[in-house]
Amino acid sequence: MKHQFRRFTPFQDNQDIQMHDLLTNKVADQDTVPLAALYGSPRATPYKVGGSLSAVVQSMISTGLVRLKNPQPEGLSTRGLKVVKPQATLGLLPVLILINASGLLFISFSYYVSILRYSELAFEVFFFCGLLLMLVPNLLRLISSRSSQLERLCLLCVLGISLYLIQFMVSPLHFSSYDEFLHWRTADEILRTGHLFSENPMLTASPYYPGLEIVTHAISTTSGLSTFQSALLVISAARLLMILSLFLFYEQITGSSRMAGIATIIYMANPHFLLFDAIFNYETLALPLATFMLYILVHYKATNKNYRWVIFTAWIVLVAVTITHHMTDYVFVGMLILWAATSLFRDSSGNDRVRLAAIALFGIFLSLAYVFLLKGNPVIEYLSRYFAGAFADLGKIIAGASIPRPLFATNPNIPPTPIWDRLLMAGSVSFVMLGLPFGLLILWHHYRHNTLAITFGIFSFAYPISQVFRFTNFGAEITDRSAAFLFLPIAYLLTVLITHFWPTRTQKLSRKATSLIICSISVMFLGGVVLGGGPAWTNLPGPYEVTADVRSVEPEGIQDAIWSLTYLGPDNRIGTDRINRMLMLSYGHQRIVTGLKDKVDVAPVFYSSRLGPKEMAILRQARIRYLVVDLRLSTSLPLLGFYFEEGEVGSFRLTSPISRAVLAKFNTIPQIYRVFDSGNIVIYDVRAFVDRSGPENGWWIT
Repeated sequence: MKHQFRRFTPFQDNQDIQMHDLLTNKVADQDTVPLAALYGSPRATPYKVGGSLSAVVQSMISTGLVRLKNPQPEGLSTRGLKVVKPQATLGLLPVLILINASGLLFISFSYYVSILRYSELAFEVFFFCGLLLMLVPNLLRLISSRSSQLERLCLLCVLGISLYLIQFMVSPLHFSSYDEFLHWRTADEILRTGHLFSENPMLTASPYYPGLEIVTHAISTTSGLSTFQSALLVISAARLLMILSLFLFYEQITGSSRMAGIATIIYMANPHFLLFDAIFNYETLALPLATFMLYILVHYKATNKNYRWVIFTAWIVLVAVTITHHMTDYVFVGMLILWAATSLFRDSSGNDRVRLAAIALFGIFLSLAYVFLLKGNPVIEYLSRYFAGAFADLGKIIAGASIPRPLFATNPNIPPTPIWDRLLMAGSVSFVMLGLPFGLLILWHHYRHNTLAITFGIFSFAYPISQVFRFTNFGAEITDRSAAFLFLPIAYLLTVLITHFWPTRTQKLSRKATSLIICSISVMFLGGVVLGGGPAWTNLPGPYEVTADVRSVEPEGIQDAIWSLTYLGPDNRIGTDRINRMLMLSYGHQRIVTGLKDKVDVAPVFYSSRLGPKEMAILRQARIRYLVVDLRLSTSLPLLGFYFEEGEVGSFRLTSPISRAVLAKFNTIPQIYRVFDSGNIVIYDVRAFVDRSGPENGWWIT
């Protein structure tokens, strides 16, 4: 394709050059976009390597340090040249779409193998081969310098949707994830009542952050689709928005479509991208919106024009994030505050500082107003309860009052984590931890005058800190959930590291370098999948497992919940285990008694070998009308480590399943009526104990 260029002052090597308002453009047949305020590197200074190291190691370290100080590798050969007509070809996109489809076929084979209960090695071979078949060819094309901007963007969109289909194929007819059932209840309450801020006893914060449910409800009512079908459209649109925002955001701050493609696919390696951020929950929508807001701000800063409508759009998006997900809102407002504070110590213009400070203050005001002015918003209690438990657990470990949770440990009744899964998880975290210091070193040498780059560098320090919570029982979720936010700067830093060590401005990548990059990112990706969802078989379709969320949702439990709505009516106060809670909440429209909402732990009623005064007091305090008992709980230890709630007595430390005789004790009490029995699940009417002022002597059993 023929290009026309406008000449500027020639580039002179080994000098500090400050690029203001210049366009860094076409490099080695790859498209680039305007790059905001990048700075050249200072003169190289020699590094002294310890004499105790061997000559080979000294040479490797010296070479690496020199490369770290090399100038920006994506753009020097055409610095000062302006591309008039960039390439816009699809390249190998059709072929890679076919390869992605083949990867999905392998994934479907793994689902079939899982249902038939073949060995764990058999279905993980199909599952991981399918993932690699989708990842590696796309990654190989993205690290190449021959792909156009359009091809890279289309490849990432196709890959993102293909990865979403992996989660969709687990349950294509109904919701299956625990969080999905909770948000379905919130959406269904909006549909039933026509009002916001209804009650959700299992996720008290959800009704007060209804952005996801509002969009789903709007699609459902205007199109006639069910809530589930509308949710699929919302999730798909959110996934596309996430990919587009990530790519354009990284392209804007790096000035290279190649670097943007690499950064986006590295972000996909975070533990939440494949599974958690592909289900019907508020982070799935809030995170793409927040990323889109960052792109708007960076694009506005790079254009250096007075586009007030752009800032207004960013404010509107920030409002949408605020009413969609509390943690996403708080994390990104914190990032805006850090960005604004960093600009005070860098060579930023006065207007930039004012604009960043304005939107940061607006975010703070919006978050605080939504928490304190919205009557009944329980988010402070909801979050403080969890974080207090996590930090208390960590404090006990540090003080020696408790032992750390063994990594890779499982319940005695569950097969141990395979060695290859352990290696993948350890490798995923290790590659990130190893690459961060070098990425930060490059950032300091070449981008320390860029306020957003410095912000990302500071923000990335939270990643190693978050890893300590892996040793706790209650805080391990913090590590995984924070990855979705922390991988924004991590992907940027690792991309800068890759492009500085293996630049493409003079020649294409060698096979050795290509293999190293692909293997490293593949290990990060597969390890992230295992970290985010546990062993692969736990998230695949298959026979019933005790308290395993996806594997515990089956037709019998669903039909029992539907029966309760039909014959018992809605909004009955019910006490039951974790899985039947979410089914009775969603399919049955029942009022579930939980420790989160009612401050009552119903687990002792089920664990106790008798129904005595203490258990009676719990039933009366919680005003429970029906008990739903799943006799299958006695067949195995819970996969998640608890049967009812995380805070129950003995959670994560159970050594034997709950006794079937203990679960069946209600059959021998005259005042308790069995109103439903499907063989595995029994519903008992216990209203007699709630209505009475006290129990009569002698009628409870031992």
